[in-house]
Amino acid sequence: MRDFQNTLFDLEDALMGDRNYTGLVLAASRGNLDPLAQAGGVSHKCFIDISGQPMLRRVVRAVMESGRIGRTIVAIEPDSVEEAKAILADLPGAETIEYVASRENIAASVDAVAAPEMLPLVITTGDNALHTAEMVRFFCDALDDVRADGAIGLTPAQYILDKYPEGNRAFHRFRDGAFSSCNIYALLTPRSLVGPRVFRTGGQFGKKPKRLIGAFGLPAFLLYKSRLLKLSTFLKFLSLAIGVKAAPVLMPFAEGPIDVDRMQDWDLANRIVRDREAA
Repeated sequence: MRDFQNTLFDLEDALMGDRNYTGLVLAASRGNLDPLAQAGGVSHKCFIDISGQPMLRRVVRAVMESGRIGRTIVAIEPDSVEEAKAILADLPGAETIEYVASRENIAASVDAVAAPEMLPLVITTGDNALHTAEMVRFFCDALDDVRADGAIGLTPAQYILDKYPEGNRAFHRFRDGAFSSCNIYALLTPRSLVGPRVFRTGGQFGKKPKRLIGAFGLPAFLLYKSRLLKLSTFLKFLSLAIGVKAAPVLMPFAEGPIDVDRMQDWDLANRIVRDREAA
């Protein structure tokens, strides 16, 4: 039996480098009172300008230009679809982008898309304006070697603090260091399709760790707060709790975890993009 499994793994390794991923960009708004949308004079947070381009356009372009995404889906409110289409219209391949209605929370929005025929599925968010094609490609290339049901992209804290000490990120702290989520995830096997349920409480576990109790139970929260476990060991514990094996993908990009949630994030993202594009 073990020889048969090893043969299957060898066949997978030979084929994985050529496989395409489905890309899902979660672009739901917080509603009409979103302070960033108001400050930007737009109807939707993901439409605010980042150094000359709407944030949503930058994220979707990064996904599509990575070279690893064969199908791109944007989850957004139905009344924002036409505006999103207009924003993305001049991207190469824009006519292939699919739009689905976002739901009441992250878990429901992912559940509305995630199905066996959509796998493997890479998920990111429409406010990660600093994601680049290189980052998405790095994540997908790493997934080719992941033998787990799902994966999460994380950047070591020191990468971020060395380059952007003013970034004020939320870090997950473990015995072997601190890490920040890049808001890029993967569902790789049919078993992984139950994984999104952990986001029913809203996610953002680094910023609001008490949500771990609702997602994984009190023991997970206590272990998380104790910082006694290494990152890989803690993920194994969480995997047992939900029955889905999750693997970390360490991302060497300081900009990966910087999403645009606050005014200071917006200012920082604008500065980073201006510097990047002027180089």
